[in-house]
Amino acid sequence: MSNFKESDHPRDSDGKFTQKGVSGYTDKVNERIAWAKDKKIDLPLNADGSINDIALQRIQKMSAAELSKALQKELPQKKMSPEEKIASVHIDFDRDNILPELNEEYLAKIGADKNKPVLLKKSVIDRNRTEHKDVSKDDMKKIICRALYHPDAVFAANGEKPYYHFASFVEMSEKGKQKIGMVLLDVDKGKDNFEIVHMHYVNPDGLQRALKKANKKRLM
Repeated sequence: MSNFKESDHPRDSDGKFTQKGVSGYTDKVNERIAWAKDKKIDLPLNADGSINDIALQRIQKMSAAELSKALQKELPQKKMSPEEKIASVHIDFDRDNILPELNEEYLAKIGADKNKPVLLKKSVIDRNRTEHKDVSKDDMKKIICRALYHPDAVFAANGEKPYYHFASFVEMSEKGKQKIGMVLLDVDKGKDNFEIVHMHYVNPDGLQRALKKANKKRLM
């Protein structure tokens, strides 16, 4: 009787045998491989070097928080420049997302003892789209990239909660007005990640009002 090689007989998500695609895997497996590569996740392999699709499916079903915790245990966070962090940001608007750590130089400003990845929850994405209808998906990404990894200002937002504003000029509007992106970040030390609360645009006057409000709270 000939030896049965599992990698030559791939299964679908229901465990049924299916046909291989052009690259040696089914379309669904190739989609999962592309997802893992996009998230910079090392692919789980079988002993013969083929993709362990069952393990890959388990990874894909993890929440962003669970995935972040698992990856932090297995791999140290890669040190990246602000430009590399911005280039690596890919947001899936249908699920939770784990984004790169903050720049080290801003940790003291937010009172953080250690750096952590940034969590963008799907619930936050959905709420933000309802509360800030002027902020498109493309705008969300622009604001997050500029404000978190190339901020012009970082300051406390709430005296009772560990919330901080990260603000940065993003672009000029069609009317020639400055559009400043602001991200409200929860930096609670008890959480595994820094968490985005919401993101939106303000004009220069709006930014100055937020700064004055923060200074008043600091002096009280």
